[in-house]
Amino acid sequence: MSNVNMEATNILPILKKKLAFLSGGKDRRSGLILTIPLSSDQTSMEELSATLDYLLSIPSEKCKARGFTVIVDGRKSQWNIVKTVVLMLQSCMALVSCYCVGRIVGK
Repeated sequence: MSNVNMEATNILPILKKKLAFLSGGKDRRSGLILTIPLSSDQTSMEELSATLDYLLSIPSEKCKARGFTVIVDGRKSQWNIVKTVVLMLQSCMALVSCYCVGRIVGK
């Protein structure tokens, strides 16, 4: 992910897919909550990366300094996609916490 300021109009078709969103909520440390609801048809890490670039450019530097709690909802996705997203997040942003929600399927 790059640190380029961008406008929503530049990536509006991608934003309409709702690949990730800032809910407006905060964690106990006043860090922002970012939710990534993965789906089975989501395969473009480039689009997710562009969405995250945009969303992470919105908060002030003061808010960014508190870090983010990220909720990766993988209930409608495959584990390898969830894992790829978590690794991408770890390499590019200051996470306070990262929660993964998934399905547990019995054998």
